[in-house]
Amino acid sequence: MPLTKENNLDKHIGKKIRNRRVQLRFTQTRVGNALKVSFQQIQKYEKGINGVSALRILQLSNFLKVPINYFFEDFDPVTFESKMSYESNYPEIDRCNQVRNEKLYPNPNSCGQLPNHLDNVLVKTLKIGQ
Repeated sequence: MPLTKENNLDKHIGKKIRNRRVQLRFTQTRVGNALKVSFQQIQKYEKGINGVSALRILQLSNFLKVPINYFFEDFDPVTFESKMSYESNYPEIDRCNQVRNEKLYPNPNSCGQLPNHLDNVLVKTLKIGQ
């Protein structure tokens, strides 16, 4: 699908939703439950895959405690380009969020090492079996 002006606006609003959600340390599930949609729908809003209706923007504004114009700040309505910088796109900080950014927060199990509590379980299991 080619990028359109509407796609740019959807992506911008999605970034604003995600930034505020992470600032408040909310999961996508928590926001979805408040809006009576799935966390997958919130994920699609944040990625700019699905556009956000006026009703949803109002609901998000109330739940995230921001004015409605927050979602349109840093967006140029003439060129349809976002003026948001990368620095204002906060990384996920709550490990309960559904999407894990492996580059920022590597999975400790991906290095071939078991977490300490699993090492202890294995040692106890091996001793019992002897």
